[in-house]
Amino acid sequence: MIKTFSHIRYKHITTAFCAVVMFLCLAEKGMAQSPQLPELQQELTQQHDSTRYADVMGKMGALYLMINIDSSFWYAIKEEELAARLQYKAGMADAYDVMSFCYALKTDFSIANVYAYKALQLHKALSDSARISKTLSNIYLYYRNLGRPVEANNYFNEAFYMAARLPPSQDSMYSILLVNYAMRFYKDSIHRDSVQWALKKARHISEKYPRSRLIFYIDAYAADELAKHGHGKEAEAKINMLADNALKRGLPYVAMDMYNRLEAYLQQGYFIDSTRYRALSYELAKKAGCIELNLSTLAGLYDYYSQKKDLSKISYYSNEIMRLAAQSRYQQGSGPINYINYFLKERALQQITQRNFDQQQKLEKERVIRRHNKFIMAGIFTIVILLIALVFSRYRQYITSQQQEALLSKKYKDISLKNVTLRANDEFKNKLIAIIANDFRAPLQYIVEVAVHLKNNEMDQAVVAGLLKEIAGASGRTLTVFDNILKWIRLQLSGFVYRPAPCQLQNAMQTALQPLQPVIVQKKLEVVNKIPPDVEVSADVEMLRLVNLQLLQVAVNYAVGSSLLAIISWKENTTVYVQVIADTGGEVSAIVKSLSDWQQDMYALGYAIARDFIDKMNGEISVGESEGRYLTLTYTLKVISS
Repeated sequence: MIKTFSHIRYKHITTAFCAVVMFLCLAEKGMAQSPQLPELQQELTQQHDSTRYADVMGKMGALYLMINIDSSFWYAIKEEELAARLQYKAGMADAYDVMSFCYALKTDFSIANVYAYKALQLHKALSDSARISKTLSNIYLYYRNLGRPVEANNYFNEAFYMAARLPPSQDSMYSILLVNYAMRFYKDSIHRDSVQWALKKARHISEKYPRSRLIFYIDAYAADELAKHGHGKEAEAKINMLADNALKRGLPYVAMDMYNRLEAYLQQGYFIDSTRYRALSYELAKKAGCIELNLSTLAGLYDYYSQKKDLSKISYYSNEIMRLAAQSRYQQGSGPINYINYFLKERALQQITQRNFDQQQKLEKERVIRRHNKFIMAGIFTIVILLIALVFSRYRQYITSQQQEALLSKKYKDISLKNVTLRANDEFKNKLIAIIANDFRAPLQYIVEVAVHLKNNEMDQAVVAGLLKEIAGASGRTLTVFDNILKWIRLQLSGFVYRPAPCQLQNAMQTALQPLQPVIVQKKLEVVNKIPPDVEVSADVEMLRLVNLQLLQVAVNYAVGSSLLAIISWKENTTVYVQVIADTGGEVSAIVKSLSDWQQDMYALGYAIARDFIDKMNGEISVGESEGRYLTLTYTLKVISS
């Protein structure tokens, strides 16, 4: 039994270390700036307000953590019962924090976690950031002792982040977490600078709270630094001074922890009388009622005296070990308060209360259902009527909308047709204006010039006679142009009906060549008409003549002097192809491009008129180039067999 018990010290080293930190986190509430126990007891007898009474009980529970854990747990139970009756969430949360800490001091961290979570939920409901960070810090320590470092680190980071943002009036919690941070990373060289910063910041905050015990641990780290740098004697003296000051202030818990820190100096090569300090620490643990947290010193003392064969000391410490082992804190009736029994009874009471609440809720739900059943049928009937009315209304709207859409579509169609007609009329007017401006300008200008010469008597009679003949020719050509315009206008009118008739293609082409003879002679063009005399096409005679005329005008205009103007045709199936070929001498691409701009070019206008006529006669027309210098004007019409 004794041999097994000696190994317990290793298990409790971390527990004792973390319990001191939790003690700081929780007892700070009761001691940092609160009155001492006699004053609290007197204040408790004078309270008439129930919530204030619960607060005083909470402070006494926190204060008793330094004196007697069982008394602290008793006050926490009473505070929780009173706060639960009053529905005082802050009091319930504080009671759960104390109860959680008591279970942790008994090293039952799983149950401690249960009460810590209860406190955390109440603190969050009250939006109390200071208490939330405190409880998060406790949960961090519980998970650390349960061997779950990932969850522990998450809770520590959350607590640290929240505490760092507390206002100056509530920053005592931040100073505790700064010391916690230093404890975490003290041996990590990477965090050395941040650890020193944390201790310096914690000291600055702790100076605002004269009763805070945190300053002892900050000074203890300063002593550790001395030992680390080879000044073990000064470090030991400083630790003894801190333990003496803690005892003068009635803090045996803190003094015990100071003596326990000297164990680490042995590992740094500095010799200390560890047996004496272990004996002092054990006696302080007995005085503070926290032997469970100091089993390592008891086991160490037993091992030491066993090696020295000191029978009296072996007998004393073995009796202590056997006494503690026989008094399991979880055994029924082993102490004034059975923590596990209380927890199980509270859990059973909560389950009974929850079942009762669920039954009441179920009965109330059934009453509500019965109360509303009478309205269900009427409601369903009303809904059905409204749905029928809604469906009928939507159907009428649908029919109306379909009719409106059909009417709107018809109107849009009419408008589109009118727009097409307007565009066609606008194009027609533009072409008409261009024709008049281009075709009438030259002959009329020539007539005016001759008339001016006759008026001034500047020429003899032979010349005058020749000019009069030319005027007659020009007038004839003008009448021909005017006649062509009238025919083109008649063909563009909406009342015109195209009636095809057999037309001899060769004669139609010869007729179109006659008005162009003066220009052909002037440019010394050689016209070759290769259209066979027996080819007939289905077309309108006047339309066909005007198409040939317009295309020949374009070809003659762009043909270079003394070149060949060829007119050919061929037949494919039921279609006759007619092609006019003119030698432009080069730059034929620019000519082809200009023929698409009929608003600016009178010959492009003539080509556009020819295209309109061909379209009327259900044929096709195109302009192209060949070998980079020959302009080709081609149209097709349906053939009539001989």
